[in-house]
Amino acid sequence: MMFFLLIWALTSLGLFALAASMSKHQKQIFAQELDTSKTRLASILGWVILILALILCLFAGTISNMISYWLGSLTLAALFVGLSLSYLESKIKMIVMICALIVLISGILCLI
Repeated sequence: MMFFLLIWALTSLGLFALAASMSKHQKQIFAQELDTSKTRLASILGWVILILALILCLFAGTISNMISYWLGSLTLAALFVGLSLSYLESKIKMIVMICALIVLISGILCLI
C-alpha cells in the first residue's frame, strides 16, 4: 500500500507540474501567466518526476507488471489532478503540498 501511495503521489506531483506549464492552468494556480523560463522549468520538472516514478516502478518488480502498475497509478493521478483543477482550484497549492508530504512519508516507510 505504501508503494502505491508513493507512486500515485509522485505521478500526481508530475501531472500538477505539467499542468503548471500550461497557460490556462497557470492562471488558475498562480492567477497570472508565468514567464517562459518558469514555464519550461515546470514542464521539465513534470516529465522528470513522471520518469522517476516509472524508474521506481521498474526496479520494484517484473517490468511488464510494473509498467501496468505505473499506468494504473498514472490514470488515477490524472483523474485526481483533473478533478482538483476543476473543483478545488483555490486549494491547489495545499493539495500539492499534501502530495509532497505523502511522497516523503511513504518513501521513508518503503525504505524501512
